[in-house]
Amino acid sequence: MIYTIEQLRLVAAAGGGLVLDASDFTFNQLADICAAAATGQALVSLHHVSGLTVHQLQELAAAAPGLVSFDLTR
Repeated sequence: MIYTIEQLRLVAAAGGGLVLDASDFTFNQLADICAAAATGQALVSLHHVSGLTVHQLQELAAAAPGLVSFDLTR
């Protein structure tokens, strides 16, 4: 990965939208990024989420309501 989790959090908190491959991150890392996105009202699009449970997807969405999207295509 080119950027650290902290750098991605800072971008999201500043309002920068992100498109991320969820399989590159732990659930906790994704949750931190989504929480930062809520601060900056940044859009976050997560791809390759098949490794996450529906409960985890709900938690990520709740961290930044209306700002997190999931690509559920194959």
